[in-house]
Amino acid sequence: MKFTFLKIALLSVLLFPNRHVGGLCFGQKLSLKECVDIAIKNNLTYRESQILGESANVELSRAKSLIYPRIGFGTGQDIRVGRSIDRFTNAFIEEVYTTNYFGLQATMTLFNGFQIKNQVRQNEFLRDAGAKNIEAVKNRTIIGVLQAYLQVLASQELLEVSKQQVETSKSQVERINKQVEAGVVGQSELFQIKSQLVNDEFSLVTSQNAHKVAKLALFQLMNQSNNNSFIFESLKEDVLLYNIDNQSIDGIFEQASNNFPEIKAGELRLKSFDSQLKATQANTLPQITLSSNYGTFYSSSNKSENYFKQINGTRSGSLSLDISIPILGRLQNSPRISAVKVQQQLSQNQFNMVKLQLRQSIEQTFQLLSAASDRYKVATNQVAILDQNIKAVESRINAGTVNYLEYILAKTNFDRAKSNLVQAKYEFLLQKKILDFYSNGEWKID
Repeated sequence: MKFTFLKIALLSVLLFPNRHVGGLCFGQKLSLKECVDIAIKNNLTYRESQILGESANVELSRAKSLIYPRIGFGTGQDIRVGRSIDRFTNAFIEEVYTTNYFGLQATMTLFNGFQIKNQVRQNEFLRDAGAKNIEAVKNRTIIGVLQAYLQVLASQELLEVSKQQVETSKSQVERINKQVEAGVVGQSELFQIKSQLVNDEFSLVTSQNAHKVAKLALFQLMNQSNNNSFIFESLKEDVLLYNIDNQSIDGIFEQASNNFPEIKAGELRLKSFDSQLKATQANTLPQITLSSNYGTFYSSSNKSENYFKQINGTRSGSLSLDISIPILGRLQNSPRISAVKVQQQLSQNQFNMVKLQLRQSIEQTFQLLSAASDRYKVATNQVAILDQNIKAVESRINAGTVNYLEYILAKTNFDRAKSNLVQAKYEFLLQKKILDFYSNGEWKID
Protein backbone atom coordinates (compact mmCIF):
# COMPACT_ATOMS: atom_id res chain seq x y z
CA MET A 1 0.00 0.00 0.00
CA LYS A 2 2.80 2.43 0.92
CA PHE A 3 4.68 1.50 -2.25
CA THR A 4 1.60 2.24 -4.39
CA PHE A 5 1.15 5.62 -2.73
CA LEU A 6 4.80 6.52 -3.38
CA LYS A 7 4.45 5.56 -7.04
CA ILE A 8 1.37 7.75 -7.40
CA ALA A 9 3.11 10.67 -5.73
CA LEU A 10 6.19 10.28 -7.95
CA LEU A 11 4.05 10.00 -11.07
CA SER A 12 2.17 13.20 -10.15
CA VAL A 13 5.45 15.07 -9.80
CA LEU A 14 6.64 13.86 -13.20
CA LEU A 15 3.35 14.63 -14.96
CA PHE A 16 2.73 17.95 -13.20
CA PRO A 17 6.15 19.48 -12.52
CA ASN A 18 4.75 23.00 -12.13
CA ARG A 19 2.16 22.31 -9.48
CA HIS A 20 1.87 24.96 -6.81
CA VAL A 21 3.37 24.44 -3.39
CA GLY A 22 2.98 27.19 -0.81
CA GLY A 23 1.85 29.70 -3.44
CA LEU A 24 4.83 29.07 -5.77
CA CYS A 25 5.63 26.44 -8.38
CA PHE A 26 8.50 24.04 -8.73
CA GLY A 27 10.96 25.28 -11.34
CA GLN A 28 9.35 28.72 -11.44
CA LYS A 29 11.41 31.74 -12.48
CA LEU A 30 11.09 34.67 -10.11
CA SER A 31 11.94 38.27 -10.90
CA LEU A 32 12.81 40.94 -8.35
CA LYS A 33 9.36 42.51 -8.75
CA GLU A 34 7.63 39.17 -8.16
CA CYS A 35 9.69 38.57 -5.02
CA VAL A 36 8.83 42.06 -3.77
CA ASP A 37 5.11 41.53 -4.44
CA ILE A 38 5.13 38.20 -2.59
CA ALA A 39 7.05 39.67 0.35
CA ILE A 40 4.69 42.63 0.69
CA LYS A 41 1.66 40.38 0.46
CA ASN A 42 2.94 38.03 3.18
CA ASN A 43 4.79 40.52 5.41
CA LEU A 44 3.15 40.64 8.84
CA THR A 45 4.71 43.98 9.76
CA TYR A 46 3.24 45.52 6.62
CA ARG A 47 -0.13 44.02 7.49
CA GLU A 48 0.16 45.48 10.99
CA SER A 49 0.79 48.94 9.53
CA GLN A 50 -2.35 48.55 7.40
CA ILE A 51 -4.39 47.61 10.47
CA LEU A 52 -3.04 50.64 12.32
CA GLY A 53 -4.04 52.75 9.32
CA GLU A 54 -7.56 51.34 9.51
CA SER A 55 -7.59 52.14 13.23
CA ALA A 56 -6.66 55.76 12.46
CA ASN A 57 -9.61 55.97 10.06
CA VAL A 58 -11.91 54.65 12.79
CA GLU A 59 -10.64 57.29 15.23
CA LEU A 60 -11.25 59.98 12.62
CA SER A 61 -14.82 58.79 12.14
CA ARG A 62 -15.32 58.84 15.90
CA ALA A 63 -14.07 62.44 16.13
CA LYS A 64 -16.33 63.53 13.28
CA SER A 65 -19.33 61.91 14.95
CA LEU A 66 -19.06 64.45 17.80
CA ILE A 67 -20.29 67.14 15.41
CA TYR A 68 -23.74 65.59 15.08
CA PRO A 69 -26.55 65.99 17.67
CA ARG A 70 -27.50 63.29 20.15
CA ILE A 71 -31.11 62.17 19.76
CA GLY A 72 -32.75 59.61 21.99
CA PHE A 73 -36.13 58.15 22.76
CA GLY A 74 -37.17 56.93 26.20
CA THR A 75 -40.14 55.22 27.75
CA GLY A 76 -40.89 53.70 31.13
CA GLN A 77 -43.49 52.25 33.46
CA ASP A 78 -43.68 53.23 37.17
CA ILE A 79 -45.65 51.77 40.06
CA ARG A 80 -46.01 54.11 43.02
CA VAL A 81 -47.16 53.13 46.51
CA GLY A 82 -47.66 55.03 49.77
CA ARG A 83 -47.69 58.78 50.05
CA SER A 84 -46.85 60.52 46.76
CA ILE A 85 -47.81 63.54 44.69
CA ASP A 86 -50.45 63.24 42.02
CA ARG A 87 -48.99 64.42 38.71
CA PHE A 88 -52.34 65.98 37.72
CA THR A 89 -53.46 67.78 40.93
CA ASN A 90 -50.07 68.10 42.68
CA ALA A 91 -51.89 66.99 45.85
CA PHE A 92 -50.69 64.33 48.26
CA ILE A 93 -52.37 60.97 47.77
CA GLU A 94 -52.00 57.59 49.40
CA GLU A 95 -52.82 54.88 46.92
CA VAL A 96 -51.19 52.48 44.53
CA TYR A 97 -51.14 53.86 41.04
CA THR A 98 -49.11 53.50 37.84
CA THR A 99 -47.61 55.94 35.33
CA ASN A 100 -46.42 55.44 31.80
CA TYR A 101 -44.33 58.01 29.96
CA PHE A 102 -42.69 58.59 26.57
CA GLY A 103 -39.99 61.14 25.77
CA LEU A 104 -37.82 62.33 22.87
CA GLN A 105 -34.62 64.24 23.68
CA ALA A 106 -32.04 65.98 21.47
CA THR A 107 -28.77 67.70 22.42
CA MET A 108 -26.28 69.50 20.18
CA THR A 109 -23.06 71.31 21.02
CA LEU A 110 -22.95 74.70 19.31
CA PHE A 111 -19.62 75.89 20.65
CA ASN A 112 -16.92 74.33 22.79
CA GLY A 113 -13.87 76.38 21.93
CA PHE A 114 -13.48 74.54 18.57
CA GLN A 115 -12.51 71.44 20.50
CA ILE A 116 -14.31 69.07 18.15
CA LYS A 117 -12.88 70.81 15.08
CA ASN A 118 -9.33 70.45 16.41
CA GLN A 119 -9.92 66.82 17.38
CA VAL A 120 -11.03 66.12 13.80
CA ARG A 121 -7.94 67.86 12.40
CA GLN A 122 -5.73 65.95 14.82
CA ASN A 123 -7.11 62.62 13.65
CA GLU A 124 -6.85 63.66 10.00
CA PHE A 125 -3.14 64.28 10.48
CA LEU A 126 -2.76 60.94 12.29
CA ARG A 127 -4.62 59.18 9.48
CA ASP A 128 -2.32 60.69 6.87
CA ALA A 129 0.72 59.85 9.03
CA GLY A 130 -0.53 56.26 9.21
CA ALA A 131 -0.72 56.14 5.41
CA LYS A 132 2.88 57.39 5.19
CA ASN A 133 3.91 54.78 7.76
CA ILE A 134 2.44 52.08 5.50
CA GLU A 135 4.64 53.39 2.68
CA ALA A 136 7.66 53.40 5.00
CA VAL A 137 7.11 49.77 6.05
CA LYS A 138 6.65 48.84 2.40
CA ASN A 139 9.94 50.52 1.49
CA ARG A 140 11.76 48.75 4.32
CA THR A 141 10.35 45.46 3.09
CA ILE A 142 11.48 46.19 -0.45
CA ILE A 143 15.01 47.17 0.59
CA GLY A 144 15.31 43.94 2.56
CA VAL A 145 14.16 41.89 -0.44
CA LEU A 146 16.47 43.84 -2.75
CA GLN A 147 19.50 43.14 -0.55
CA ALA A 148 18.60 39.46 -0.26
CA TYR A 149 17.85 39.17 -4.00
CA LEU A 150 21.19 40.72 -4.98
CA GLN A 151 22.91 38.43 -2.48
CA VAL A 152 21.28 35.45 -4.21
CA LEU A 153 22.42 36.67 -7.63
CA ALA A 154 25.93 37.33 -6.33
CA SER A 155 26.17 33.91 -4.69
CA GLN A 156 24.80 32.38 -7.88
CA GLU A 157 27.55 33.99 -9.98
CA LEU A 158 30.18 33.04 -7.41
CA LEU A 159 28.89 29.47 -7.60
CA GLU A 160 29.33 29.50 -11.38
CA VAL A 161 32.85 30.84 -10.94
CA SER A 162 33.62 28.02 -8.50
CA LYS A 163 32.23 25.45 -10.95
CA GLN A 164 34.42 26.83 -13.71
CA GLN A 165 37.43 26.69 -11.41
CA VAL A 166 36.76 23.03 -10.66
CA GLU A 167 36.28 22.17 -14.33
CA THR A 168 39.49 23.97 -15.27
CA SER A 169 41.42 22.15 -12.53
CA LYS A 170 39.93 18.81 -13.60
CA SER A 171 41.04 19.36 -17.17
CA GLN A 172 44.52 20.24 -15.97
CA VAL A 173 44.64 17.10 -13.79
CA GLU A 174 43.67 14.98 -16.78
CA ARG A 175 46.31 16.70 -18.92
CA ILE A 176 49.07 16.29 -16.32
CA ASN A 177 48.03 12.70 -15.65
CA LYS A 178 48.53 11.87 -19.31
CA GLN A 179 51.91 13.58 -19.26
CA VAL A 180 52.90 11.58 -16.17
CA GLU A 181 51.88 8.35 -17.89
CA ALA A 182 53.92 9.43 -20.90
CA GLY A 183 56.89 10.16 -18.62
CA VAL A 184 57.02 13.84 -19.63
CA VAL A 185 56.54 15.22 -16.09
CA GLY A 186 56.93 13.78 -12.62
CA GLN A 187 54.45 12.82 -9.90
CA SER A 188 55.13 16.02 -7.93
CA GLU A 189 53.53 18.16 -10.64
CA LEU A 190 50.48 15.89 -10.59
CA PHE A 191 50.18 16.20 -6.82
CA GLN A 192 50.41 19.99 -7.08
CA ILE A 193 47.58 20.14 -9.59
CA LYS A 194 45.48 17.70 -7.57
CA SER A 195 45.94 19.83 -4.47
CA GLN A 196 44.66 22.79 -6.47
CA LEU A 197 41.66 20.69 -7.54
CA VAL A 198 40.69 19.74 -3.98
CA ASN A 199 41.03 23.38 -2.95
CA ASP A 200 38.71 24.38 -5.79
CA GLU A 201 36.26 21.63 -4.82
CA PHE A 202 36.27 22.91 -1.25
CA SER A 203 35.55 26.41 -2.56
CA LEU A 204 32.74 24.98 -4.66
CA VAL A 205 31.09 23.38 -1.62
CA THR A 206 31.45 26.67 0.28
CA SER A 207 29.85 28.56 -2.62
CA GLN A 208 27.01 26.05 -2.83
CA ASN A 209 26.23 26.44 0.87
CA ALA A 210 26.47 30.24 0.66
CA HIS A 211 24.02 30.18 -2.25
CA LYS A 212 21.59 28.01 -0.29
CA VAL A 213 21.83 30.31 2.73
CA ALA A 214 21.20 33.37 0.54
CA LYS A 215 18.13 31.75 -1.03
CA LEU A 216 16.84 30.73 2.38
CA ALA A 217 17.12 34.33 3.61
CA LEU A 218 15.17 35.56 0.57
CA PHE A 219 12.44 32.94 0.99
CA GLN A 220 12.11 33.82 4.66
CA LEU A 221 11.61 37.49 3.75
CA MET A 222 8.85 36.35 1.38
CA ASN A 223 7.43 34.15 4.15
CA GLN A 224 7.66 31.13 1.86
CA SER A 225 9.09 27.65 2.31
CA ASN A 226 12.59 27.28 0.92
CA ASN A 227 12.99 25.33 -2.31
CA ASN A 228 16.23 25.04 -4.27
CA SER A 229 14.45 24.45 -7.60
CA PHE A 230 13.48 28.11 -8.05
CA ILE A 231 15.38 30.24 -10.55
CA PHE A 232 15.94 33.94 -9.98
CA GLU A 233 16.15 36.26 -12.96
CA SER A 234 19.11 38.57 -13.38
CA LEU A 235 18.57 42.31 -13.14
CA LYS A 236 18.16 44.21 -16.37
CA GLU A 237 21.25 46.38 -16.13
CA ASP A 238 22.41 47.37 -19.61
CA VAL A 239 25.63 49.10 -18.55
CA LEU A 240 27.29 49.25 -15.17
CA LEU A 241 28.86 52.69 -15.03
CA TYR A 242 31.83 53.28 -12.80
CA ASN A 243 31.03 56.91 -12.15
CA ILE A 244 28.22 58.10 -9.90
CA ASP A 245 25.85 61.02 -10.27
CA ASN A 246 27.30 64.39 -9.51
CA GLN A 247 24.54 65.19 -7.05
CA SER A 248 25.80 66.50 -3.74
CA ILE A 249 24.82 64.95 -0.44
CA ASP A 250 22.93 68.12 0.43
CA GLY A 251 20.92 67.88 -2.78
CA ILE A 252 20.03 64.22 -2.21
CA PHE A 253 19.11 64.95 1.41
CA GLU A 254 16.85 67.81 0.31
CA GLN A 255 15.07 65.55 -2.18
CA ALA A 256 14.75 62.80 0.42
CA SER A 257 13.35 65.27 2.98
CA ASN A 258 10.65 66.26 0.49
CA ASN A 259 9.74 62.72 -0.56
CA PHE A 260 10.67 60.29 2.21
CA PRO A 261 7.56 58.81 3.91
CA GLU A 262 9.21 58.72 7.35
CA ILE A 263 9.83 62.49 7.10
CA LYS A 264 6.29 63.18 5.93
CA ALA A 265 4.87 61.01 8.71
CA GLY A 266 6.92 62.91 11.31
CA GLU A 267 5.72 66.27 10.00
CA LEU A 268 2.10 65.12 10.12
CA ARG A 269 2.46 63.84 13.70
CA LEU A 270 3.88 67.22 14.76
CA LYS A 271 0.88 68.97 13.20
CA SER A 272 -1.44 66.57 15.01
CA PHE A 273 0.05 67.69 18.35
CA ASP A 274 -0.71 71.32 17.48
CA SER A 275 -4.37 70.39 17.02
CA GLN A 276 -4.38 68.21 20.13
CA LEU A 277 -2.98 71.10 22.16
CA LYS A 278 -5.70 73.45 20.91
CA ALA A 279 -8.37 70.83 21.66
CA THR A 280 -7.05 70.41 25.21
CA GLN A 281 -6.89 74.16 25.80
CA ALA A 282 -10.54 74.42 24.71
CA ASN A 283 -11.58 72.86 28.03
CA THR A 284 -10.96 76.28 29.64
CA LEU A 285 -13.37 78.09 27.27
CA PRO A 286 -17.17 78.48 27.58
CA GLN A 287 -19.40 75.82 26.09
CA ILE A 288 -22.78 76.48 24.47
CA THR A 289 -25.26 73.63 24.14
CA LEU A 290 -28.70 73.54 22.52
CA SER A 291 -31.10 70.93 23.87
CA SER A 292 -34.76 70.08 23.43
CA ASN A 293 -37.21 67.45 24.61
CA TYR A 294 -40.75 66.42 23.86
CA GLY A 295 -42.82 63.97 25.89
CA THR A 296 -46.12 62.78 27.29
CA PHE A 297 -47.35 60.56 30.13
CA TYR A 298 -50.29 58.60 31.57
CA SER A 299 -51.25 58.17 35.23
CA SER A 300 -53.85 55.76 36.63
CA SER A 301 -54.64 58.27 39.42
CA ASN A 302 -56.65 60.32 36.91
CA LYS A 303 -59.87 58.36 36.74
CA SER A 304 -61.70 60.89 34.59
CA GLU A 305 -59.59 60.42 31.44
CA ASN A 306 -58.71 57.24 29.60
CA TYR A 307 -55.22 56.27 28.47
CA PHE A 308 -55.18 57.83 25.00
CA LYS A 309 -56.86 61.02 26.15
CA GLN A 310 -54.21 61.47 28.81
CA ILE A 311 -51.40 60.72 26.34
CA ASN A 312 -52.83 63.34 24.01
CA GLY A 313 -53.50 65.90 26.74
CA THR A 314 -50.13 65.72 28.51
CA ARG A 315 -47.95 66.40 25.49
CA SER A 316 -45.30 69.03 26.16
CA GLY A 317 -41.91 70.11 24.93
CA SER A 318 -39.06 72.51 25.64
CA LEU A 319 -36.09 74.13 23.92
CA SER A 320 -33.16 75.41 25.93
CA LEU A 321 -29.83 77.09 25.29
CA ASP A 322 -27.22 76.39 27.96
CA ILE A 323 -23.96 78.25 28.49
CA SER A 324 -21.32 76.68 30.73
CA ILE A 325 -18.35 78.82 31.80
CA PRO A 326 -15.56 76.87 33.54
CA ILE A 327 -14.16 78.68 36.56
CA LEU A 328 -12.23 76.06 38.48
CA GLY A 329 -11.87 72.47 37.34
CA ARG A 330 -9.73 71.17 40.19
CA LEU A 331 -6.66 72.39 38.26
CA GLN A 332 -6.84 69.31 36.02
CA ASN A 333 -6.55 70.95 32.61
CA SER A 334 -3.20 72.64 33.20
CA PRO A 335 -1.36 69.29 33.70
CA ARG A 336 -3.13 67.93 30.61
CA ILE A 337 -1.86 70.83 28.52
CA SER A 338 1.64 70.34 29.93
CA ALA A 339 1.50 66.61 29.11
CA VAL A 340 0.58 67.36 25.48
CA LYS A 341 3.46 69.85 25.23
CA VAL A 342 5.89 67.24 26.59
CA GLN A 343 4.64 64.68 24.05
CA GLN A 344 5.01 67.31 21.34
CA GLN A 345 8.63 67.95 22.33
CA LEU A 346 9.29 64.21 22.35
CA SER A 347 7.78 63.89 18.87
CA GLN A 348 9.90 66.81 17.66
CA ASN A 349 13.02 65.13 19.02
CA GLN A 350 12.10 61.84 17.33
CA PHE A 351 11.51 63.74 14.09
CA ASN A 352 14.96 65.33 14.37
CA MET A 353 16.47 61.89 14.98
CA VAL A 354 14.79 60.52 11.84
CA LYS A 355 16.19 63.40 9.77
CA LEU A 356 19.64 62.92 11.29
CA GLN A 357 19.59 59.16 10.62
CA LEU A 358 18.42 59.83 7.07
CA ARG A 359 21.28 62.22 6.39
CA GLN A 360 23.81 59.85 7.96
CA SER A 361 22.45 56.97 5.87
CA ILE A 362 22.76 59.06 2.71
CA GLU A 363 26.34 60.02 3.60
CA GLN A 364 27.20 56.39 4.32
CA THR A 365 25.56 55.14 1.12
CA PHE A 366 27.30 57.84 -0.91
CA GLN A 367 30.66 56.79 0.54
CA LEU A 368 29.97 53.07 0.03
CA LEU A 369 28.87 53.71 -3.56
CA SER A 370 32.02 55.69 -4.27
CA ALA A 371 34.16 52.92 -2.78
CA ALA A 372 32.22 50.21 -4.64
CA SER A 373 32.64 52.14 -7.88
CA ASP A 374 36.41 52.26 -7.38
CA ARG A 375 36.56 48.58 -6.41
CA TYR A 376 34.45 47.58 -9.42
CA LYS A 377 36.67 49.56 -11.80
CA VAL A 378 39.86 48.07 -10.36
CA ALA A 379 38.37 44.54 -10.27
CA THR A 380 37.35 44.81 -13.94
CA ASN A 381 40.87 45.80 -14.96
CA GLN A 382 42.33 43.13 -12.67
CA VAL A 383 40.27 40.36 -14.30
CA ALA A 384 41.20 41.56 -17.79
CA ILE A 385 44.91 41.57 -17.02
CA LEU A 386 44.95 38.28 -15.11
CA ASP A 387 42.88 36.64 -17.84
CA GLN A 388 45.61 37.47 -20.31
CA ASN A 389 48.22 36.25 -17.83
CA ILE A 390 46.53 32.89 -17.23
CA LYS A 391 46.19 32.35 -20.99
CA ALA A 392 49.88 33.10 -21.45
CA VAL A 393 50.79 30.70 -18.65
CA GLU A 394 48.57 27.97 -20.13
CA SER A 395 50.28 28.45 -23.50
CA ARG A 396 53.67 28.04 -21.85
CA ILE A 397 52.37 24.93 -20.04
CA ASN A 398 51.38 23.42 -23.35
CA ALA A 399 54.84 24.25 -24.64
CA GLY A 400 56.37 22.75 -21.50
CA THR A 401 58.32 25.86 -20.56
CA VAL A 402 56.67 26.80 -17.25
CA ASN A 403 56.66 25.44 -13.72
CA TYR A 404 53.28 24.23 -12.47
CA LEU A 405 53.65 26.22 -9.27
CA GLU A 406 53.65 29.35 -11.44
CA TYR A 407 50.44 28.15 -13.10
CA ILE A 408 48.76 27.48 -9.75
CA LEU A 409 49.72 30.93 -8.52
CA ALA A 410 48.39 32.56 -11.71
CA LYS A 411 45.16 30.56 -11.54
CA THR A 412 44.63 31.38 -7.85
CA ASN A 413 45.06 35.08 -8.54
CA PHE A 414 42.71 34.91 -11.53
CA ASP A 415 40.03 33.03 -9.57
CA ARG A 416 40.27 35.50 -6.69
CA ALA A 417 39.98 38.39 -9.13
CA LYS A 418 36.79 36.95 -10.67
CA SER A 419 35.26 36.55 -7.22
CA ASN A 420 36.24 40.11 -6.33
CA LEU A 421 34.61 41.35 -9.54
CA VAL A 422 31.32 39.62 -8.76
CA GLN A 423 31.23 40.97 -5.22
CA ALA A 424 32.18 44.49 -6.32
CA LYS A 425 29.56 44.49 -9.07
CA TYR A 426 26.67 43.60 -6.79
CA GLU A 427 27.87 45.90 -4.02
CA PHE A 428 27.92 48.71 -6.58
CA LEU A 429 24.43 47.77 -7.80
CA LEU A 430 23.03 47.67 -4.28
CA GLN A 431 24.44 51.01 -3.16
CA LYS A 432 23.43 52.68 -6.43
CA LYS A 433 19.83 51.51 -6.06
CA ILE A 434 19.73 52.60 -2.42
CA LEU A 435 21.01 56.06 -3.35
CA ASP A 436 18.40 56.28 -6.12
CA PHE A 437 15.81 55.34 -3.54
CA TYR A 438 16.86 58.20 -1.29
CA SER A 439 16.60 60.58 -4.24
CA ASN A 440 13.15 59.38 -5.35
CA GLY A 441 11.61 58.62 -1.96
CA GLU A 442 10.13 55.37 -3.27
CA TRP A 443 11.17 52.19 -5.03
CA LYS A 444 10.59 51.91 -8.74
CA ILE A 445 10.97 48.28 -9.80
CA ASP A 446 10.10 47.39 -13.38
